Amino acid sequence: MATKNYKWFFDLAENLLTKDVTNDYTATVKTLLPKTVENLADDIVKETANNRETVISIITLYDKKIIDLVCQGNTVNTGSALYAPALPGSFVGTSGTVDPAKHKAYVNINPSAAFRKELERVQPVFSGNVLDSGGARIGLVTDSATGRTDGFMTPGNTIDITGTKIRSLNADGSGIGSIKFVNAETEAVAATITSTSINEPKRIILVVPANLAEGTYRLEVETYYSNTSTLLKSPRTLIYTPLYIGEVPNSGGGGEEERPGEL
Repeated sequence: MATKNYKWFFDLAENLLTKDVTNDYTATVKTLLPKTVENLADDIVKETANNRETVISIITLYDKKIIDLVCQGNTVNTGSALYAPALPGSFVGTSGTVDPAKHKAYVNINPSAAFRKELERVQPVFSGNVLDSGGARIGLVTDSATGRTDGFMTPGNTIDITGTKIRSLNADGSGIGSIKFVNAETEAVAATITSTSINEPKRIILVVPANLAEGTYRLEVETYYSNTSTLLKSPRTLIYTPLYIGEVPNSGGGGEEERPGEL
């Protein structure tokens, strides 16, 4: 079986814990859709001959058994994680007197050796997006035609862009600023957006050009917007990547580079 490869795209955010250090940033991983028991069951059914309802029932019972065993005081070692009971908080003296407000049952969950080994195959990739201290960022791009939020875009249809302080304005506060799609492979500007149906601080809706070719893209929104009464002295560029026209990479193949978050 071919080896799987993974990519985790990440933004950079200013490290507020190192106030005496300048130019210090931490990574924020751009996660994909949250997965549920139903999603896991669907994936298992695709790979086996098992019934979906049976798989959901087994996964649900599996989770309940782990919870029950740990609450009894057992450690539980599965193929993906080690669950261990813990009691945080310090004690005064040796009487072992429990303070209910401070000594609450807790569980430590650590990835298994197999999980850690698989994590070695993850390639971190910088999205190009730096989250400034003003909080401006693109949080999510939704394809309006399909409702997908995995980066897929439908040419000729709208995408719904949500975030914080994303309204695109020119230096004089007019029109829309610069909004463009950049080809992630060639770094060439593939399309420039000249109009939007909504251009607000927390939401932009625009039409994906119908002639945008299949490929991987980066959305760049340049703006002078700061707040409702203030413009920036110089523009900031907000970036969202990756976006796709055509097939979105997934974990189905071996050896190919894949979407972030696949396990």
